[in-house]
Amino acid sequence: MHSFFSLVLPFVFFSPATFAALSTDAETALSFYRDRNSLFPSGQVSRTTLEARLLRSENEIVFRSRWDKKEFRLEADQIIRDIQVARFVENKDAGAILSAKRSEAPALKKIPAKTTLEILNVDDFWAQVKEPKENIIGWLPLHHLQSRHDDLGYFMNIIDTYLREQPLANGKVITTIPRLHRLIPLEITKSFLKVQYAEHIGYVDITNFISRADFANLAYHPRKGWQRALYRNNNVLLSQAGLTLPLKEILGYVTDSNRGVVVRGHGVLPLRARVNIVKLEANNWGVSRVDGHGEVWWKKKNLLLTTPTPLSASTLTTDELMKRELYSVAFENKNSLKGLVSSEGVYRTEDGVTWTWLPQFGKKNYPVSIHPNGTWFVGSFKSSNRGKSFEPFIRWDHIAQAIESAYHKNPKIMRLTQIEALENSRILIHVDTGSRNIKLRGLIGDIRWDVIKN
Repeated sequence: MHSFFSLVLPFVFFSPATFAALSTDAETALSFYRDRNSLFPSGQVSRTTLEARLLRSENEIVFRSRWDKKEFRLEADQIIRDIQVARFVENKDAGAILSAKRSEAPALKKIPAKTTLEILNVDDFWAQVKEPKENIIGWLPLHHLQSRHDDLGYFMNIIDTYLREQPLANGKVITTIPRLHRLIPLEITKSFLKVQYAEHIGYVDITNFISRADFANLAYHPRKGWQRALYRNNNVLLSQAGLTLPLKEILGYVTDSNRGVVVRGHGVLPLRARVNIVKLEANNWGVSRVDGHGEVWWKKKNLLLTTPTPLSASTLTTDELMKRELYSVAFENKNSLKGLVSSEGVYRTEDGVTWTWLPQFGKKNYPVSIHPNGTWFVGSFKSSNRGKSFEPFIRWDHIAQAIESAYHKNPKIMRLTQIEALENSRILIHVDTGSRNIKLRGLIGDIRWDVIKN
């Protein structure tokens, strides 16, 4: 019996090549894989062992996306998102501008939430930003940033593009602009963008580029207001109302942060395919040498440093809101992120990202509007404190009297359908009486209304 154990025990306890993957501390054991795409782990070992035998580390950014009712796994260099063609942005939460593209890099400046920044350059995960007040240039992760409604952004070419002397398909070629270069157009025409690249000024084919218009849910036109967008066609944006909006006239966008545009070849997805991003996965992988397994891969760090705060049942994100039918929408101006939307209830926003339900209006739809003097309107109610409280501003008996005086007929029904801001604290309201749409003009705070017959 003694001789049996003397033969077996050394094998059980001292064979490192066979049992290295099992010699772990249960509380710190990490799974390792043959490669990044392995479905199942090859074993477990302690983080200390993996760190000690680390050969290198690599970042992996993956977007799980849906297209044509199927889900695909897209690498970061296969897809472009709105934030990558944005120019002026805000950071979602308080944080710090870093000196390098590393989460452990020294901080150059701490910044509060909603600080306006300019993006100078981007890659798959990081943005080089400039803080304009102190002219500080550093780095922030892209997922820490959100685009602004007043930002027209850049145009980015998805293929190598000729810069030509004339806006002609056979114009003389000045040079070639490499793919994924961001440019601000000097002029937008039907088929070409006039741009400056390095020291050259010339023309590029607009069909080779994507812009913020390709991600737009809403677009702001100075005469037609906020319009719900369908898609971009070269130099125009088509709206759901059937309007054709020239890009050069648009002053702002509300974009879909969960939309991506395919910019590199994929076995199934065509170039320019618009996909819906279901989930972002960002990990730093370590590659270590483990006895008996050779080089193995293990998840060293989750690069998504912050976890979004769960929203209450009475709060929606912009992306959730855009999946609904919008009845009416209004922002303070094209530069502001504060506004109202009516969509199965009325919601207000302070940051353009999250929308809080106003319970006093239930789940009904009402026209909304924001006057330049700061008055917010929801149906027949107004607010002087940005939607925190409302009071009636219409006396329907006076509206009925004004309509009867103008048309010599007492309206049987009256429904407010639209509110428009006018100069000098005046507004124009549209009232549907069932037989006609009547416009009435009045001064905010006054009970008297004038019917506009033309």
